[in-house]
This record gives sequence, structure tokens and C-alpha cells, in this order.
Amino acid sequence: MIMNVLYLTEDYIGSRVHHNLCRSIVDADSQIDMTVFAFNRPNYPLRDLRGTYTDANYRLIESVFDGNMLMYRALFPYKIRCKYRQLAQNVDTAKIDLVVASTLFSDGAVAYRLWRERGIPYVVAVRGTDVNLYLRLMPQLYHLGRQIIANARKVVFISPVQRRQFENSLAFRRLAANLQPKLVTITNGIDQIWIDNQYFADDNRNPDAILYIGVFDKNKNVATLIEACKMAREQNPRLTLNLVGGGGACEPQIMKQIAQNADWIKFHGPVYDKQKLMQICRENAVFAMISKSETFGLVYFEALTQGLPVVYTAGQGFDGVFDGLNVGLAAKSCSVSDVAEKIRLVLRDRIAMQKCIMQINFDDFSWQRKIQVWLSILKTV
Repeated sequence: MIMNVLYLTEDYIGSRVHHNLCRSIVDADSQIDMTVFAFNRPNYPLRDLRGTYTDANYRLIESVFDGNMLMYRALFPYKIRCKYRQLAQNVDTAKIDLVVASTLFSDGAVAYRLWRERGIPYVVAVRGTDVNLYLRLMPQLYHLGRQIIANARKVVFISPVQRRQFENSLAFRRLAANLQPKLVTITNGIDQIWIDNQYFADDNRNPDAILYIGVFDKNKNVATLIEACKMAREQNPRLTLNLVGGGGACEPQIMKQIAQNADWIKFHGPVYDKQKLMQICRENAVFAMISKSETFGLVYFEALTQGLPVVYTAGQGFDGVFDGLNVGLAAKSCSVSDVAEKIRLVLRDRIAMQKCIMQINFDDFSWQRKIQVWLSILKTV
């Protein structure tokens, strides 16, 4: 019997994760009919990655926001009304058997309203924005969050650290013990091409080269990374920084910093070809990304498959995934000196860390493995 699943996301344009997850679910089970409802905001601040999505086997319905953007950003009830109205206009919800909300608040509130008005069960995921923005700064939404969680069939966390932060949050810590039966952690998967092409040799690596891959926005904190590398160069003048990516609101500032430090920073621009990305990874010694907020940090895992230890943000998505295995160091994203020190230490200890990386079974992070867990949830709720 066909199960009709509706997947809600506001980040379809800028994150391949939603495409990969939905595509992999349908690939794994032909009895699931997947509709992705993507609520697209105008003037989206990140790169539009839709051109890189391949083999879409789900139904995609994209809705363009047509309301007041100032009110949308400032008033959460208005935001949810806009999204729900667009959903009702574009999707025949009478045919939906299950809703998957890709975030607890922005999409979970829509799924919760669908459940209240139409009785459609839902699963909700908790991501970085939920923990770092809503649970930290918006106590007025705590009651709604509890209602969303209380009526969800399952609550999926994308990383262990976000589950701990959720359970210890002011909004949910008193309820956490009773919620345990519906809580599950499923990290994102990584593309099979990275797993099939692991590389740990040091033949072509520059032992003093740092690599960053991603967008140049405020969250990714590239300006701080550059300043940290500049500080680290005071002790190691051979240190170089390779930047792959671009776009985002901070690009003018980053390009200015690159121009001012052109003797040790190389800008590669956006690179979408995975084979070329792998080659760039294999020429570097360490991967560093110190995002202020990070749900999972897929690029950390991709870098690890190519033998790069990582400098990552303390208390965000990647932190704690490999407890007990020294594959890099956590840094305070707001501290230039701490990031510089962690870069220095990882460069110093990278060979020992690389041996730890070689112990990782990357098959555990394949989409095929992750989808089996997702299917067990979708089929039982």
C-alpha cells in the first residue's frame, strides 16, 4: 500500500540534505510517495544549490513568499500563517498520510496545525536553528514547542549535541525523561562517492595548508577564520589558507581580506565537481570551519574521508559525534585566539589524528544506513 508523505522545508534552496534524504527514502522503498513542499523566501541569502540536485524521484512543490517580509521575520504567528496558507493552496493535504517537518519550530508549527485541523500524524526534526535561535532566544515560543513535541509521533535529532542541548534546555528539561520513547538521533548521511574514495596518503599534501569549503556568510564566520590563521602565522609563517566557495552577505568583506593577504590565501571560488573537491582536500593538511551555528556539518565528514583532521565549533552539530576518537579539536567560534591555537595544535598532531580518522567506519554514515532508520520510523508511526 502506498504511503503518501509530505516533507516540509524552508531550506530546500540552500541545503542538499533535504534533497538527498527524500531521494534516498524513495529509492529505498517504492511504496513511499514523497511530496516536498519548499517554502522559498525572496532574496534568499545563501547560494541556490538546486542546479546540483540530481535524480529527484519525489514531487516538488515550491511556493514563493508573497507577504510582508518584515512581519514574516519579526512575528512568528504571521510566519506560520503565511506558510500554512501557501501549503493549503498548493498541496492536497487530504491525500497525505504522514508529515515530516524538517525543523521543530518553523516547519513543526505547520505540521502541528495540520494535525490539529486534519488529524495528520507528523514526525519532527530538531536542527541547529531550533536550538541556537528559538530555544535560546525566544521563550515566548516554549509553550508552542512543547505542544509540537507532545503531539509528534517521533522527534529526530540530527546530532548528539543538539539532543543534549534540547534535553537540558529550559523549555524541555522537566519533560525530557517522559519524552525519551519518542526521541531518536539520526545524523545526516554523506554521499557514497566520498565513502568509495577515501584517501589518507600524504604524498601531495602541503603540511601547513588549511582548507575551508562553504558559503561566505555571517554564520560561517570566515572572517574570524582568516584572522585566526593570520595569528597562527606569527608562529608558523609557512601556513596557508585555501578558501573554496563564496556567495553570502559577507563575500565583499572576505574578498577584501583575501586581497590584503594574497601571499598566503588562495581563493578557488565555488567548486561543485566532487572529484575536483577531493583533489583539493588531498592537497591540504587540516579542514577548518568555525560556524556560529551548525546542525550537522556534512563537509567535516567529507573532509575526514580525505584524511583531514578538523577544527570545528564547540557545542555545535559535529561536536561529540566521535567522542573518544581524536579526529580534531573544538574551538570557540567567537575567539580568534582560541581558533588560532586549535589550528596550531591540529597541525602539530595531524598525523596522530589521521590514524584515528582511519579507524572510522564511514559506511555507518552512508545514506543507505541512515535511510533504514528513517524507514523504520516512517513505517511504524
